Amino acid sequence: MNEIVLHLMEIGEPLAAGFLEFPDGPLAQTYCRAYRRYYETCPLIYRDGALLFPAGDTNDVKPAVKTCYARQYTVDWKALEEKSPRAAVEFRKFAKKFHYAGEWNHSMLNYSRILSEGIDGYEARLHALPPSDFREGLLDLIVGIRAYHRRALEFLRSKNAPTELTDALSRVPFSPATNAHEAIVALNFLLSLDGWDNVGRIDKILGAYHKGEDLRPYLRCMMQSIQDNDRWSMTLGPEFNGISRQVLEASVGMARPLIQLRMSKSIPQDIWELAAKRILEGGGQPALYNEDAIQERLRRRIPTLTPADAMEFSGGGCTETAFAGMSYTGATDQDLNVLRAFEGYMHSALPTASSFEEFYENFMTLLRDRQMEQTAFINSTYNERAVTCFAPIRSLFVDDCIDNRKGWLQGGARYSFSNHSDSGIPNTIDSLLAIRHLIFEQKRYSPEEFLKLLSAEDPALYAVLRTCPCYGVGDQRSDALAKDLTTRFYEYYLDAVLDIGIGFFPTVHQFRGHIPFGKVVGPTPDGRKGGMPVADSLAAVNGKATKGPTVMLASASCYEQKDAYGMAVLNLSITKRYDKNILRALVDGYFAMGGTQMQFTVTDRETLLEARKDPESHRDLIVRVGGYSEYFSKLTDELKDAVIARTLFE
Repeated sequence: MNEIVLHLMEIGEPLAAGFLEFPDGPLAQTYCRAYRRYYETCPLIYRDGALLFPAGDTNDVKPAVKTCYARQYTVDWKALEEKSPRAAVEFRKFAKKFHYAGEWNHSMLNYSRILSEGIDGYEARLHALPPSDFREGLLDLIVGIRAYHRRALEFLRSKNAPTELTDALSRVPFSPATNAHEAIVALNFLLSLDGWDNVGRIDKILGAYHKGEDLRPYLRCMMQSIQDNDRWSMTLGPEFNGISRQVLEASVGMARPLIQLRMSKSIPQDIWELAAKRILEGGGQPALYNEDAIQERLRRRIPTLTPADAMEFSGGGCTETAFAGMSYTGATDQDLNVLRAFEGYMHSALPTASSFEEFYENFMTLLRDRQMEQTAFINSTYNERAVTCFAPIRSLFVDDCIDNRKGWLQGGARYSFSNHSDSGIPNTIDSLLAIRHLIFEQKRYSPEEFLKLLSAEDPALYAVLRTCPCYGVGDQRSDALAKDLTTRFYEYYLDAVLDIGIGFFPTVHQFRGHIPFGKVVGPTPDGRKGGMPVADSLAAVNGKATKGPTVMLASASCYEQKDAYGMAVLNLSITKRYDKNILRALVDGYFAMGGTQMQFTVTDRETLLEARKDPESHRDLIVRVGGYSEYFSKLTDELKDAVIARTLFE
């Protein structure tokens, strides 16, 4: 080891030290050596008496340079500089060249295959490959995982951990699991290697080993670590079993992991009863997915998709489409702020527009230009990522990277595509409707007068805007405009080219983005004031769905979802007084109309207002935001206000 590598090891920065062992070396070996050094010395996280390892919050791990399931490594530059200014200078040189370009991503490992083959099986497949940077790097990575595994066993025995845990961990995950307990011990261990990102089809993974045992305490332990680390999701169905039921029961009171229930018409009644009970208890879980529609759409989008692979559909992160164990996708790679594009266009084009049709068509042309810029940017970042970054754990454990002898970021996975996002489309629809109604049909305002009053946020104008046609109330002309705009918008992505992978799978969810995306947009004709949030996903603009949930869902079905392959999210806020049969009727009706997904916040306005004032007394209150669930007390004040402002259906 050279001097700077030894120095980084001495100050407790093994990942950074490993990177600088090969600062100008082959990509895979550089990243895999860094991960090996990290696993050889990283802190071990375990709560005394816990049923699984690791258990706890790995965010408390002290190194400034840490592994990351998405970007492969993250750096706390301030902490690194405080430890050693010299180390920070040297590592900046490395990071300038070897870095993760662009936005976040999510995926899941092929946990079922790892449990059935063991890591020993993966190592044997690597040895069968001809020598290469890819092969040598991943073999080095396995050396590091073995060291981490050995250290964990020694540590657990020193902590007098349950014997059943150490006995199981002495076999798995290097040897195949032989029973359900070994399977969940191995699964939890593997999740920590990947940063607790996403589980995938938990009932399929564990169901292969389940003989009726009560795994709820183990499931709860695993879920607690996922929640402690503020991580992501797991999927249930569409083939349900005892694990499906135990997951729903074990997750009571937990905001994470996000449970995605794939719901077909043939869902077992007891699963529906349990899911409805959980929803109406107010836990924000599970979200419901239209299995029949999703399967049909994915097979149409990917003609080579086999029935077996299609069954591995699972949401990554909040909800972005993935195939468990076999896909590489971005996670809302870049947001296209449609309302911001509209605002600029409106001020420049409205004064000279001779008709609404001309105004609308020219806007759609501009929107297409913005989409072209977006997809070109994403394609560029994917290409840059492929030469500056390597994903060790995912390249080892996601099919078909080993068979293709390519890294996960280099196109090795069986299915690679971009999940990217948009924001503000419902607001844009309502803005177009108001302009058509007030300027071109009623001729109540001249374009110049309208824009002047709008910019001044004139109260009289805003009172008029609240009376305009809008999306979400079942108005046929309004819904027709929504359908036309969204159909044309999402159709563009079918032909857009991505050099690495299949192409683009647009999402309709904002995560937390509807707050910052609104901050950069001034007053708009949908009735927003400058800087206010945009609509959350595809729901109607807050306060406008005044004719009840059935009508709002009918309008939402006119928002063209069939080409939004990344996932089209619908947030619905209802009270606990809802009957489970009425809830089922709403879900079945929306899915029959082509709706893709539904998620529920079940509470009342009074409780939300009380929780806003006194968060400490309402720490268990869970709400749904833009595709994910969270404890209300953990939201920013702006997100709390946005949740309170939603239409609440009695």
